[in-house]
Amino acid sequence: MAHNGAGPLADDTSGRTSGARLAAVVAAVGGSVRDDDHLATLLQRTAELAQDAVGGASACGISILFGGMTYTAVHTADLTLRVDTHQYEVGEGPCLEAARTGETVRMGIDDVTRHWPDFAHRSAGEGVASFLAVPLRVDGADLGSINLYSTEPGAFDADDEAVLRVITETVATAIGDYARVRSAREVATGLRDALDHRAPIEQAKGILMALHGVDEDEAFAMLSRDSQHRNRKLRDIAREFVDKVSGDQVSGDGDSAAPS
Repeated sequence: MAHNGAGPLADDTSGRTSGARLAAVVAAVGGSVRDDDHLATLLQRTAELAQDAVGGASACGISILFGGMTYTAVHTADLTLRVDTHQYEVGEGPCLEAARTGETVRMGIDDVTRHWPDFAHRSAGEGVASFLAVPLRVDGADLGSINLYSTEPGAFDADDEAVLRVITETVATAIGDYARVRSAREVATGLRDALDHRAPIEQAKGILMALHGVDEDEAFAMLSRDSQHRNRKLRDIAREFVDKVSGDQVSGDGDSAAPS
């Protein structure tokens, strides 16, 4: 079931992303995990990065099985939510197996059907032909799994598994200190609450990207620095900034202050 071979990480010329770039991008987002909002953003960027890094991936998501809770924290496509929901409903499937056992699962649809027929039956209409799930562990505790789905048969190989492991291990390191000082239940519930309040952060990032010509990660870093400097929640900093920009636009003042 688990396939643990790890070939060398290929560079961009092969359609995959180099290990150095993976580490740099994840560290840029994960280096300042200070509260639940930072953690939610880190996980979303991780899912996006994983799908971009692994050729052939149709969708990516991160499942949380922690603190007595099971849910999909972030996803890149609705396909992820549908497939994950089928797994949660029957209590079996690749992402649950990876999260529960701590072992990587890389399978085609035929193997999935043999191992988890109820899940395969429910998800047959989704068109997923290949599955790759790597456990997400923090300080030896199982947090959940990072999951890739593809509509192409045989989409994932040992190199793809190695890439996803690099991402997963880097993310786990980034959030380890934050999760260590809180209970499992606090992390799971705090993350879910942050996911429900992401709109102001996404709005603020979009405004900063437009105002300063920066990318998404730098826009988030600007908000993060302001949050740390003022010792306030990231979502509150973002909401205040969006409200100020909106008010300035109404009043005609184009010189609104922005986080630095």
